[in-house]
Amino acid sequence: MSARIPVVLVHGALRSRAGLLPTAGWLARRGFSPVPFGYRTRRGTLDQHAARLRWRLEAAGLWRPDPAAVGFLTHSMGALVVRAMLRRAHEGGGLPRPVRLAMLSPPNRGASLARRFERSWLARGLYGDALDELHPRVAGALGPLPPGAAGLVLAGGAGHDRGHNPLLDGDDDGVVAVSDMGLAGTPLVLVGGTHALLQWRPAVLRVAAAFLRTGRAPPPDGAGAVPGGGLEPPT
Repeated sequence: MSARIPVVLVHGALRSRAGLLPTAGWLARRGFSPVPFGYRTRRGTLDQHAARLRWRLEAAGLWRPDPAAVGFLTHSMGALVVRAMLRRAHEGGGLPRPVRLAMLSPPNRGASLARRFERSWLARGLYGDALDELHPRVAGALGPLPPGAAGLVLAGGAGHDRGHNPLLDGDDDGVVAVSDMGLAGTPLVLVGGTHALLQWRPAVLRVAAAFLRTGRAPPPDGAGAVPGGGLEPPT
């Protein structure tokens, strides 16, 4: 019997590790070894969250030299936390093992809404420090994935230029514009649906799981697109 692939789950802003439990259960039933990671999104910087993530990986024995890959499945801001951790590891000498990073609607280039509402006291009160960390000037400075890390962006969206949110340009998932999700050198597949529910959609998770298992992205011809508007229950 082959070893179960470890997959670290990292949530987005204003979420907690509790919301990852249905996803963790889904992955466990399909032969993965899920490790939910939680952080206080309203307090602290990406680098501080990244340091805590690395400590968690080291404590779990997942950040030591190993030819086998470790997977990450992130939602929204969670991708930035992992990218910050990978950048620091690369600058410190390199990654100890191969990494596969599946990102659900990540604001890789920063969130346009964070820039739009950076002076809003209401947004500041709701998001706290995350409002600054999601700003394009911070998120956009993280750079590409380092050598040894393979990534895949699974983008929510409406499938047309109007998107879900009139405050965002082009297609979007209601919170993040598809144009803000891309990362240089990383394939992007439009899976559709709304931002809040992507991490619980089995059809989306199947695409992510295939990548986490093999390291291969779906073909860029629409074959990776999945049906549904984000209403499927996790099973």
